[in-house]
Amino acid sequence: MFLLSFMIDNIDLENDLFEDKQIEKILYRAVDLFKKTGLTDLAEKWDRILKTYVAKRELV
Repeated sequence: MFLLSFMIDNIDLENDLFEDKQIEKILYRAVDLFKKTGLTDLAEKWDRILKTYVAKRELV
């Protein structure tokens, strides 16, 4: 029973990590898109959001 519980916890952790990486990729792509389209103000704002997200995720 303990092993099953451990395996389920690991699956949940893997799913959370996958979702975190997906969010990070989306934010990175937004920054890249804004830079490519010349929207530097938006790129800078979203870059700060990305950096804040990554920093907070690393603290948890």
